[in-house]
Amino acid sequence: MIRIQKEDFAIGTEMARLTQGMKSVGGVVAFVGTVRDFASDHGQEIPPEEAVVALELEHYPGMTEGELEKIMAGARTRFNLEALLVIHRVGRLALEENIVLVVAAAAHRAEAFDGCRYVIDYLKVLATFWKKEILASGTERWVHSCPGCVAAASQWGEVPSVAHRQDGHCHHGEHHMRKHPVTKANWSGLAVGILTLSDSRDSTSDQSGAALAAMVTDYGAKKCLRHLLRDDVEAIARLLTQWSDEEKLDVIVTTGGTGPGPRDVTPEATRMVTNRELPGLAETIRREGLKQVRSALLSRGIAAFRGHTLMINLPGSRRGATYSLEVIADLVPHALSMAKGEGHG
Repeated sequence: MIRIQKEDFAIGTEMARLTQGMKSVGGVVAFVGTVRDFASDHGQEIPPEEAVVALELEHYPGMTEGELEKIMAGARTRFNLEALLVIHRVGRLALEENIVLVVAAAAHRAEAFDGCRYVIDYLKVLATFWKKEILASGTERWVHSCPGCVAAASQWGEVPSVAHRQDGHCHHGEHHMRKHPVTKANWSGLAVGILTLSDSRDSTSDQSGAALAAMVTDYGAKKCLRHLLRDDVEAIARLLTQWSDEEKLDVIVTTGGTGPGPRDVTPEATRMVTNRELPGLAETIRREGLKQVRSALLSRGIAAFRGHTLMINLPGSRRGATYSLEVIADLVPHALSMAKGEGHG
Protein backbone atom coordinates (compact mmCIF):
# COMPACT_ATOMS: atom_id res chain seq x y z
CA MET A 1 0.00 0.00 0.00
CA ILE A 2 1.33 3.45 -0.95
CA ARG A 3 0.03 6.86 0.08
CA ILE A 4 1.53 10.24 -0.69
CA GLN A 5 -0.27 12.96 1.22
CA LYS A 6 -0.01 16.30 2.98
CA GLU A 7 -1.84 15.12 6.10
CA ASP A 8 -0.06 13.64 9.10
CA PHE A 9 -0.46 9.97 9.99
CA ALA A 10 -1.03 8.11 13.25
CA ILE A 11 1.65 5.43 13.50
CA GLY A 12 -0.22 3.01 15.75
CA THR A 13 -3.42 3.33 13.77
CA GLU A 14 -1.67 2.65 10.47
CA MET A 15 0.17 -0.39 11.85
CA ALA A 16 -3.00 -1.88 13.31
CA ARG A 17 -4.98 -1.26 10.12
CA LEU A 18 -2.29 -2.86 7.95
CA THR A 19 -2.18 -6.15 9.88
CA GLN A 20 -5.77 -6.44 11.01
CA GLY A 21 -6.96 -10.03 10.71
CA MET A 22 -3.53 -11.36 9.69
CA LYS A 23 -3.00 -14.21 12.16
CA SER A 24 0.17 -15.34 10.38
CA VAL A 25 2.00 -12.13 11.28
CA GLY A 26 4.54 -12.58 14.07
CA GLY A 27 6.53 -9.37 13.73
CA VAL A 28 5.75 -5.80 12.64
CA VAL A 29 8.57 -3.28 12.14
CA ALA A 30 8.04 0.42 11.47
CA PHE A 31 10.42 3.19 10.46
CA VAL A 32 9.37 6.81 10.97
CA GLY A 33 11.36 9.66 9.47
CA THR A 34 10.90 13.08 11.08
CA VAL A 35 12.06 16.64 10.48
CA ARG A 36 14.99 17.39 12.74
CA ASP A 37 17.38 20.21 13.54
CA PHE A 38 20.64 18.87 12.18
CA ALA A 39 22.78 21.99 12.85
CA SER A 40 25.00 19.99 15.20
CA ASP A 41 26.00 17.73 12.27
CA HIS A 42 28.23 20.50 10.95
CA GLY A 43 30.35 20.51 14.11
CA GLN A 44 30.22 24.26 14.52
CA GLU A 45 27.94 26.99 15.70
CA ILE A 46 25.73 28.59 13.07
CA PRO A 47 23.99 31.98 13.22
CA PRO A 48 20.36 31.77 14.41
CA GLU A 49 19.11 33.07 11.08
CA GLU A 50 20.70 30.07 9.31
CA ALA A 51 18.89 27.50 11.42
CA VAL A 52 16.49 25.23 9.55
CA VAL A 53 12.93 25.77 10.75
CA ALA A 54 10.99 23.73 8.19
CA LEU A 55 11.22 21.55 5.11
CA GLU A 56 9.19 21.70 1.93
CA LEU A 57 8.85 18.43 0.03
CA GLU A 58 7.65 17.84 -3.53
CA HIS A 59 7.18 14.73 -5.63
CA TYR A 60 6.57 13.77 -9.25
CA PRO A 61 2.95 12.50 -9.33
CA GLY A 62 2.63 9.15 -11.05
CA MET A 63 6.36 8.59 -11.45
CA THR A 64 7.02 8.64 -7.70
CA GLU A 65 4.28 6.10 -7.01
CA GLY A 66 5.64 3.91 -9.81
CA GLU A 67 9.13 3.96 -8.33
CA LEU A 68 7.77 3.07 -4.90
CA GLU A 69 5.80 0.19 -6.37
CA LYS A 70 9.01 -1.25 -7.84
CA ILE A 71 10.86 -0.88 -4.53
CA MET A 72 8.05 -2.60 -2.64
CA ALA A 73 7.84 -5.37 -5.24
CA GLY A 74 11.56 -5.97 -4.72
CA ALA A 75 11.05 -6.20 -0.96
CA ARG A 76 8.20 -8.68 -1.32
CA THR A 77 10.28 -10.83 -3.68
CA ARG A 78 13.35 -10.83 -1.47
CA PHE A 79 11.65 -11.21 1.91
CA ASN A 80 8.64 -13.24 2.93
CA LEU A 81 6.48 -10.26 3.86
CA GLU A 82 2.83 -10.55 4.80
CA ALA A 83 2.08 -6.82 4.42
CA LEU A 84 3.91 -3.63 3.48
CA LEU A 85 3.00 0.05 3.78
CA VAL A 86 4.66 3.32 2.72
CA ILE A 87 3.21 6.72 3.60
CA HIS A 88 5.20 9.79 2.51
CA ARG A 89 4.16 13.35 3.22
CA VAL A 90 4.69 16.34 0.93
CA GLY A 91 4.26 20.06 1.45
CA ARG A 92 5.70 22.25 4.20
CA LEU A 93 6.67 20.42 7.40
CA ALA A 94 7.93 21.97 10.63
CA LEU A 95 10.60 20.56 12.96
CA GLU A 96 9.60 17.30 14.67
CA GLU A 97 6.79 16.59 12.20
CA ASN A 98 6.54 13.17 10.58
CA ILE A 99 7.81 12.80 7.01
CA VAL A 100 7.67 9.13 6.10
CA LEU A 101 6.35 5.87 7.54
CA VAL A 102 7.42 2.42 6.37
CA VAL A 103 5.77 -0.63 7.96
CA ALA A 104 6.75 -4.22 7.16
CA ALA A 105 4.94 -7.25 8.59
CA ALA A 106 6.14 -10.84 8.40
CA ALA A 107 5.84 -14.15 10.17
CA HIS A 108 9.30 -13.67 11.69
CA ARG A 109 11.01 -10.56 13.04
CA ALA A 110 14.18 -10.89 10.92
CA GLU A 111 12.26 -10.61 7.65
CA ALA A 112 10.18 -7.71 8.98
CA PHE A 113 13.34 -5.82 10.03
CA ASP A 114 15.10 -6.48 6.73
CA GLY A 115 12.05 -5.67 4.61
CA CYS A 116 11.51 -2.35 6.38
CA ARG A 117 15.13 -1.30 6.05
CA TYR A 118 15.28 -2.40 2.40
CA VAL A 119 12.33 -0.18 1.50
CA ILE A 120 13.54 2.97 3.29
CA ASP A 121 17.11 2.56 2.00
CA TYR A 122 15.91 2.43 -1.60
CA LEU A 123 13.21 5.06 -1.13
CA LYS A 124 15.78 7.66 -0.12
CA VAL A 125 17.81 7.35 -3.32
CA LEU A 126 15.39 6.06 -5.98
CA ALA A 127 11.99 7.60 -5.30
CA THR A 128 11.46 11.01 -6.90
CA PHE A 129 11.11 13.37 -3.96
CA TRP A 130 12.74 16.78 -3.59
CA LYS A 131 13.44 18.58 -0.34
CA LYS A 132 13.93 22.29 0.27
CA GLU A 133 15.17 23.70 3.57
CA ILE A 134 13.49 26.80 4.97
CA LEU A 135 15.84 28.85 7.16
CA ALA A 136 14.89 31.18 10.01
CA SER A 137 15.90 34.10 7.79
CA GLY A 138 13.33 33.06 5.19
CA THR A 139 15.99 31.82 2.77
CA GLU A 140 15.14 28.65 0.86
CA ARG A 141 17.66 26.12 -0.46
CA TRP A 142 17.35 22.75 -2.16
CA VAL A 143 19.15 19.80 -0.62
CA HIS A 144 21.47 17.53 -2.56
CA SER A 145 21.69 13.77 -2.02
CA CYS A 146 24.01 12.23 0.57
CA PRO A 147 26.72 9.59 0.12
CA GLY A 148 25.49 7.86 3.26
CA CYS A 149 22.09 7.20 1.69
CA VAL A 150 23.65 5.82 -1.50
CA ALA A 151 25.96 3.59 0.53
CA ALA A 152 23.04 2.27 2.58
CA ALA A 153 21.10 1.31 -0.55
CA SER A 154 24.17 -0.16 -2.24
CA GLN A 155 24.58 -2.72 0.53
CA TRP A 156 21.66 -4.67 -0.92
CA GLY A 157 23.73 -5.21 -4.07
CA GLU A 158 21.07 -4.67 -6.73
CA VAL A 159 20.72 -0.97 -7.44
CA PRO A 160 22.30 -0.32 -10.87
CA SER A 161 20.96 3.23 -11.04
CA VAL A 162 22.04 4.43 -7.59
CA ALA A 163 25.26 5.92 -8.95
CA HIS A 164 23.25 8.13 -11.28
CA ARG A 165 20.86 9.53 -8.70
CA GLN A 166 22.36 12.75 -7.42
CA ASP A 167 18.96 14.29 -7.00
CA GLY A 168 18.32 15.45 -3.48
CA HIS A 169 16.36 12.47 -2.21
CA CYS A 170 17.98 12.29 1.23
CA HIS A 171 15.28 13.41 3.67
CA HIS A 172 16.40 12.27 7.08
CA GLY A 173 20.18 11.78 7.21
CA GLU A 174 23.25 13.69 6.07
CA HIS A 175 22.74 16.86 4.01
CA HIS A 176 24.92 18.13 1.17
CA MET A 177 24.03 21.20 -0.81
CA ARG A 178 24.50 21.32 -4.56
CA LYS A 179 26.67 24.33 -5.31
CA HIS A 180 25.65 26.17 -8.46
CA PRO A 181 28.59 27.59 -10.43
CA VAL A 182 26.46 30.49 -11.62
CA THR A 183 25.75 33.81 -9.94
CA LYS A 184 22.29 35.21 -9.37
CA ALA A 185 20.77 36.44 -12.62
CA ASN A 186 20.20 40.13 -13.23
CA TRP A 187 17.11 40.68 -15.36
CA SER A 188 16.76 44.34 -14.41
CA GLY A 189 14.56 46.18 -16.89
CA LEU A 190 13.42 43.09 -18.79
CA ALA A 191 9.82 42.44 -19.80
CA VAL A 192 8.96 38.77 -19.29
CA GLY A 193 6.08 36.43 -20.07
CA ILE A 194 5.34 33.19 -18.20
CA LEU A 195 3.16 30.78 -20.19
CA THR A 196 1.89 27.58 -18.55
CA LEU A 197 0.73 24.78 -20.84
CA SER A 198 -1.58 22.23 -19.24
CA ASP A 199 -4.84 20.41 -19.87
CA SER A 200 -5.45 19.91 -16.15
CA ARG A 201 -4.31 23.03 -14.27
CA ASP A 202 -6.04 26.34 -13.75
CA SER A 203 -4.86 29.68 -12.41
CA THR A 204 -5.29 28.55 -8.80
CA SER A 205 -3.28 25.32 -9.19
CA ASP A 206 -0.53 26.66 -11.44
CA GLN A 207 2.35 26.34 -8.99
CA SER A 208 4.98 26.28 -11.73
CA GLY A 209 3.85 29.58 -13.25
CA ALA A 210 3.62 31.24 -9.84
CA ALA A 211 7.10 30.06 -8.84
CA LEU A 212 8.64 31.22 -12.12
CA ALA A 213 6.96 34.62 -11.83
CA ALA A 214 8.40 35.00 -8.33
CA MET A 215 11.86 34.11 -9.65
CA VAL A 216 11.91 36.60 -12.51
CA THR A 217 10.57 39.31 -10.21
CA ASP A 218 13.41 38.53 -7.82
CA TYR A 219 15.81 38.79 -10.75
CA GLY A 220 14.60 42.36 -11.25
CA ALA A 221 12.26 42.07 -14.24
CA LYS A 222 10.25 45.28 -14.74
CA LYS A 223 7.22 43.48 -16.18
CA CYS A 224 5.86 39.95 -15.86
CA LEU A 225 2.83 38.67 -17.77
CA ARG A 226 1.26 35.30 -16.93
CA HIS A 227 -1.13 33.15 -18.92
CA LEU A 228 -2.29 29.54 -19.00
CA LEU A 229 -3.33 27.62 -22.12
CA ARG A 230 -4.35 24.09 -22.96
CA ASP A 231 -1.92 21.99 -25.01
CA ASP A 232 -3.02 23.36 -28.38
CA VAL A 233 -0.22 24.06 -30.83
CA GLU A 234 -2.04 26.80 -32.78
CA ALA A 235 -3.19 28.65 -29.65
CA ILE A 236 0.30 28.49 -28.17
CA ALA A 237 1.88 29.80 -31.36
CA ARG A 238 -0.61 32.70 -31.52
CA LEU A 239 0.10 33.84 -27.97
CA LEU A 240 3.87 33.55 -28.40
CA THR A 241 3.63 35.70 -31.52
CA GLN A 242 1.41 38.27 -29.81
CA TRP A 243 3.69 38.57 -26.80
CA SER A 244 6.74 38.96 -29.02
CA ASP A 245 5.37 41.28 -31.73
CA GLU A 246 2.78 43.34 -29.84
CA GLU A 247 3.86 43.24 -26.20
CA LYS A 248 7.55 43.43 -27.19
CA LEU A 249 8.57 41.06 -24.40
CA ASP A 250 12.27 40.37 -24.01
CA VAL A 251 11.86 36.83 -22.66
CA ILE A 252 9.04 34.29 -22.82
CA VAL A 253 9.35 31.29 -20.53
CA THR A 254 7.01 28.36 -21.07
CA THR A 255 6.40 25.57 -18.56
CA GLY A 256 4.86 22.24 -19.54
CA GLY A 257 4.23 20.31 -22.73
CA THR A 258 7.87 19.37 -23.41
CA GLY A 259 7.66 15.59 -22.97
CA PRO A 260 7.11 12.80 -25.52
CA GLY A 261 3.35 12.55 -25.01
CA PRO A 262 0.89 13.15 -27.87
CA ARG A 263 -0.39 16.34 -26.18
CA ASP A 264 3.11 17.72 -25.52
CA VAL A 265 3.35 20.26 -28.33
CA THR A 266 5.20 23.22 -26.80
CA PRO A 267 8.44 22.67 -28.78
CA GLU A 268 6.48 22.40 -32.04
CA ALA A 269 4.59 25.62 -31.32
CA THR A 270 7.80 27.42 -30.39
CA ARG A 271 9.54 26.31 -33.58
CA MET A 272 6.58 27.54 -35.64
CA VAL A 273 7.23 31.14 -34.57
CA THR A 274 11.02 31.29 -34.10
CA ASN A 275 13.94 31.16 -36.51
CA ARG A 276 17.17 31.01 -34.45
CA GLU A 277 17.65 28.29 -31.88
CA LEU A 278 20.10 28.31 -28.98
CA PRO A 279 20.66 24.56 -28.54
CA GLY A 280 23.24 25.15 -25.81
CA LEU A 281 20.60 26.47 -23.40
CA ALA A 282 18.28 23.50 -23.97
CA GLU A 283 21.18 21.05 -23.68
CA THR A 284 22.26 22.63 -20.40
CA ILE A 285 18.75 22.39 -19.00
CA ARG A 286 18.63 18.68 -19.86
CA ARG A 287 22.14 18.00 -18.57
CA GLU A 288 21.55 19.73 -15.25
CA GLY A 289 18.08 18.23 -14.96
CA LEU A 290 19.60 14.77 -15.27
CA LYS A 291 21.32 15.41 -11.95
CA GLN A 292 17.86 15.77 -10.42
CA VAL A 293 15.83 13.08 -12.18
CA ARG A 294 16.59 10.74 -15.09
CA SER A 295 13.34 11.58 -16.86
CA ALA A 296 14.97 14.93 -17.77
CA LEU A 297 16.36 13.05 -20.76
CA LEU A 298 12.82 12.82 -22.12
CA SER A 299 12.39 16.60 -22.37
CA ARG A 300 12.17 18.01 -25.90
CA GLY A 301 12.22 21.66 -24.87
CA ILE A 302 14.07 24.22 -26.99
CA ALA A 303 15.33 27.80 -26.63
CA ALA A 304 15.05 30.09 -29.63
CA PHE A 305 14.69 33.70 -30.79
CA ARG A 306 11.85 35.41 -32.58
CA GLY A 307 13.36 38.74 -33.46
CA HIS A 308 14.76 40.05 -30.19
CA THR A 309 12.50 37.88 -28.02
CA LEU A 310 14.08 34.84 -26.44
CA MET A 311 11.69 31.91 -25.85
CA ILE A 312 12.71 29.15 -23.43
CA ASN A 313 10.79 25.89 -22.91
CA LEU A 314 10.93 24.53 -19.34
CA PRO A 315 9.48 21.34 -17.75
CA GLY A 316 5.99 21.38 -16.30
CA SER A 317 6.73 20.51 -12.67
CA ARG A 318 7.42 23.34 -10.27
CA ARG A 319 10.76 21.90 -9.22
CA GLY A 320 11.81 21.09 -12.79
CA ALA A 321 10.81 24.51 -14.09
CA THR A 322 12.49 26.58 -11.39
CA TYR A 323 15.64 24.48 -11.32
CA SER A 324 15.96 24.64 -15.10
CA LEU A 325 15.56 28.40 -15.20
CA GLU A 326 18.04 28.84 -12.38
CA VAL A 327 20.85 27.06 -14.23
CA ILE A 328 20.66 29.24 -17.38
CA ALA A 329 19.11 32.53 -16.15
CA ASP A 330 22.44 34.37 -15.78
CA LEU A 331 23.12 33.86 -19.53
CA VAL A 332 19.84 35.41 -20.70
CA PRO A 333 20.84 39.11 -20.57
CA HIS A 334 24.01 38.34 -22.52
CA ALA A 335 22.08 36.39 -25.15
CA LEU A 336 19.61 39.27 -25.55
CA SER A 337 22.43 41.76 -25.92
CA MET A 338 24.07 39.68 -28.64
CA ALA A 339 20.74 39.23 -30.45
CA LYS A 340 20.51 43.03 -30.72
CA GLY A 341 23.97 43.18 -32.30
CA GLU A 342 25.63 44.63 -29.20
CA GLY A 343 28.44 42.09 -29.22
CA HIS A 344 29.91 40.19 -26.31
CA GLY A 345 30.25 43.15 -23.99
